[in-house]
Amino acid sequence: MAFLRLAFFPGGTAQHWAAVRQAVGDVDAPTARRAFAAGPAEGGWQVMQFWDTREELERFNQDVYLPAIARLGGTGFPQAPIVRDVITVDAWIGEEKLS
Repeated sequence: MAFLRLAFFPGGTAQHWAAVRQAVGDVDAPTARRAFAAGPAEGGWQVMQFWDTREELERFNQDVYLPAIARLGGTGFPQAPIVRDVITVDAWIGEEKLS
């Protein structure tokens, strides 16, 4: 079942995001990640990820994201994110139904 994660980083800025992106480096987009968006939102930085499964997201975090953040010596952002996870009932990307 498709899985959506929303992570809001209070106080996050484009500069914080640039540092995170640089730490992650050029990695191929995982095929299980169907959509990704990140940008400024009121009071911080919002990240949206849409994956085939939660397990695929967790694997990416363990293998790629968390080691990159560790290289930054912290979270990359001034505060830990506020995370909202959604097990989707209906999910579409264009014409493709994902769940």
